[in-house]
Amino acid sequence: MEYKINNFIGNKTQLLPRIDWNIRFFGAHKQTVDSNWSINKEFHHAFEILIVLDGEQETFIENEQYIIKNGDILLIPPGFEHTNKCISTKSMTYFCAHFDIDEPSLRMKIMKNCDRVYSPSNTYHSRLKNCLQKWISILDEPDIFFSKAKLRAQVVLFELLEVLLDIQPLNTEVGTNQSMTTAKYAKEIAEAIKWTFKKKCIEKNENIDYTMHIQPIIASLGISPNYGLEVFQKIYHMSPRKYLSDLKLQEAKILLQQPEISLKEIANRLGYKNLSHFSRQFKRWTGLNPTEFRKKTNV
Repeated sequence: MEYKINNFIGNKTQLLPRIDWNIRFFGAHKQTVDSNWSINKEFHHAFEILIVLDGEQETFIENEQYIIKNGDILLIPPGFEHTNKCISTKSMTYFCAHFDIDEPSLRMKIMKNCDRVYSPSNTYHSRLKNCLQKWISILDEPDIFFSKAKLRAQVVLFELLEVLLDIQPLNTEVGTNQSMTTAKYAKEIAEAIKWTFKKKCIEKNENIDYTMHIQPIIASLGISPNYGLEVFQKIYHMSPRKYLSDLKLQEAKILLQQPEISLKEIANRLGYKNLSHFSRQFKRWTGLNPTEFRKKTNV
């Protein structure tokens, strides 16, 4: 259940909601490609947003064709297989970016309500384009400091998320027919996984087994584990185990940026029986071992 701000207001005290989520922004680039350019089928565990600045693109999302014309904006949800191909006679210029957020209700609302393509005639097109143009303008400032560019990019991402939250689906019949029970169960499972994980992270006892098992968490909600796995995959386009893995990676990065916390304690908090197991997993995630990551981020 999503609460309004008034739910947090008392007689004499006004409180803003506590923010406890991780947001990623990556792969943002502007590129001009020739007429025979294409990419093989791929999918990401994040949202992809793209605007064609000049030319025309053919995109297949889960085998459904979309023609992205000059000025059109394309939004691809996480986990959806897609291909892109330039169909202009000469060249095509586009800008695209990937972003993700681990807040379940926000992620789910964007996935449920947003369309795939926003043409200039769409009600929300101008607001979406304004955000993308702000990102592009950062690229047009070659002398801008890296830290300042990161801050600006993050501000624009928050603006974009606000626009995406405002979007109401044009095809209301699809939204009505989609099972709200399915979405509700998936959200409950995601929040239960996140709560259980966070609880284990703050406990410090090396004699306790912190291994998390997904199926008992689902069962504790009164949901059949097999059904729970199915509805979670349907809504989030990833398995609950992958969702937990993403939470672990995000928490690991936060903890590694705190030099006073030992690597052994971090491994223990994240549920690994020993440091070597955690180190191997972290390197699979990032290409760096925990020590290398800590040195790189704490310079």
